Amino acid sequence: MRNQKHDKEVAMSNKTAGNVEKTVDALDKVYRGCGWLVVNFLVLVFLCWGLYAIFVGYRVETNGAVTEGHVADLELRDGGTYKAVVKFEVNGQSYSFKDDTAANPPKYELGETVQVRYDRSNPNIAHIDGMFPVWLFPSCAVIILLIALVVINIWGWRAWK
Repeated sequence: MRNQKHDKEVAMSNKTAGNVEKTVDALDKVYRGCGWLVVNFLVLVFLCWGLYAIFVGYRVETNGAVTEGHVADLELRDGGTYKAVVKFEVNGQSYSFKDDTAANPPKYELGETVQVRYDRSNPNIAHIDGMFPVWLFPSCAVIILLIALVVINIWGWRAWK
């Protein structure tokens, strides 16, 4: 009689352990699935940023005009780097923008004259005209993000199953 009671307790314990294991497996799948969705969301956000940057950069390159501007200020950033604040004029109206790059020592000197490429339809969209087109870096980033999206989804699908 004692063995039957013991056998029932062992069977009940094994059943409970099996239920706990199934619950842990289900929670692990939910955890992996949520992580997979969060990573996909972040990659898609950066992908949208890259596509927008390509569009704006290409528009400025194709619809833009070039004028002279001058470095009006050097803004000190965290980490001891400097960003140039460039001012320029279009049709008698003054515009300004911050350069995309920060450097230490500063890339430009205060008062230095620089070539500015701006969008004719919206002069607030402008950048320092350089050797590389503005859309080049975002294009490379978009290609890398697309590859990452494929790899993440293949890995995520396999890990989730």
